[in-house]
Amino acid sequence: MKRLYADAGLLLVALIWGATFPVVKLALNFISPFAFNAIRFVFTSLLFLPFLKRREASAGVKIGVASFLGYTFQTIGLELTTATNAGFITSTYIVFTPIIAAKLYGEKLTRVEALSVIVAFIGVYLLSGVSSFNTGDALILLCAIAFAFEIAMISEYSKKLQPLSLAGWQVLSIGLFSTFPALFFTEKLVLNDYVLLSLLITGLLATFVAKILQNYLQSYTKSVDAGIILSLEGVFSHVFSVIVLGETLSALQYLGAFLVFLAAILVSSQNDKS
Repeated sequence: MKRLYADAGLLLVALIWGATFPVVKLALNFISPFAFNAIRFVFTSLLFLPFLKRREASAGVKIGVASFLGYTFQTIGLELTTATNAGFITSTYIVFTPIIAAKLYGEKLTRVEALSVIVAFIGVYLLSGVSSFNTGDALILLCAIAFAFEIAMISEYSKKLQPLSLAGWQVLSIGLFSTFPALFFTEKLVLNDYVLLSLLITGLLATFVAKILQNYLQSYTKSVDAGIILSLEGVFSHVFSVIVLGETLSALQYLGAFLVFLAAILVSSQNDKS
């Protein structure tokens, strides 16, 4: 598979993830974060059970820990900030991913990749509205660091292990890790039609489908490239937040969205030549 095709598939993953920000934001009016994540991931892990193999267990659980922290910080942070801000700040993993990949696995950046990271970071900064951080934004930043570890590890392990089983162990780990705090920190648990629909959408599309695609496609591309392309979830989160929640962007923020797209095009063009 050409890395360009892998990048195109990761773009679809970013679209799916971006679309779920307003969905989860509204669901949190009725259900607590840990409870939402526990139900979402435990339910989805059942779909992975036929594909789990012992060989991927260790790596899958390691990635699952990073994913659990990412989703936990993200879901709690979403209660305290806007869906648009959450999507954009989450995308700052574009900066953390190459640093972590270099430290853990010795992955090196080309000049085009380094330029793309800088352009994407400027874009994400402009998209943030250049405003002061609140508590929710700080939690989302911790989420971005956790997801950077996740992306770096997936790119490393998916090249050596079976991606479907690897994804399954990640999802199962997130579900189990979320269940314990859900037992003690659940203040809201209204399983109305909207919450059930949100769990179905995030479980099937944003978890089952997206995790399979991410683990499979990242075996064909570098973690820095994946981080840049997946950061487009911040742009897509705004598009859907405008449609669903009525949130808006300034002209400066639209410039930021353009820069993130430009960074993704730069790194994908390089991949097509390599």
